Amino acid sequence: SSAPRAQPQVIGAQGSGHDPVAELQRQMAMGAAQHGAQTAATKAKAGAFELKAYIQENPSSVKVACFLVGLVLIVFSLLGCFNVFGAAFKPKEYLSNVYNVFFGVIICICDGKESWMVTCFDVQAKLFKVAYILATQTGRALFYLYVGSMTLLVLPESMFWSAFYICIGAILCLLALVMLFIQWCGPYCGCKGNYGQMDSLP
Repeated sequence: SSAPRAQPQVIGAQGSGHDPVAELQRQMAMGAAQHGAQTAATKAKAGAFELKAYIQENPSSVKVACFLVGLVLIVFSLLGCFNVFGAAFKPKEYLSNVYNVFFGVIICICDGKESWMVTCFDVQAKLFKVAYILATQTGRALFYLYVGSMTLLVLPESMFWSAFYICIGAILCLLALVMLFIQWCGPYCGCKGNYGQMDSLP
């Protein structure tokens, strides 16, 4: 007589039994999900670090000077827009003041302390992503040189305002030249380029 055939087992047929196959599949799925999440987090951290590594930073003294010049440019340009101190600007000079307020804000964002910018909706990182040229020292220097030269060309009739714009424009152009010197001539003079951590400002 022929041997009886083994009856196929139906997974899940026993309501109260423990299914090792289903348990193994569940553990494998959980492990794959955890591995995928860890991989995504690692890649995200690596991308953020790479972005910071490409952000070229000025020395602390230059950063402080640029930030203060940007702040002064904002304040006095706003005062000029409201005709304080008897500015008596012409329409084109009012327009220049409006632009200078905008440029001053950008300067403060570029050279402001990173921890400050993070509290302001992380505006520094967003600006560098939108305008990456400002994340490089050469790009920022050229931008500051442009703003400084445009400020020098604002020559109102008031002696006070003329002296102010000449001083601010000259200082901004000088800082831009210092930044270019540090970037391109610094390595030959024993100065190492500063990269990365944007919060080195004391």
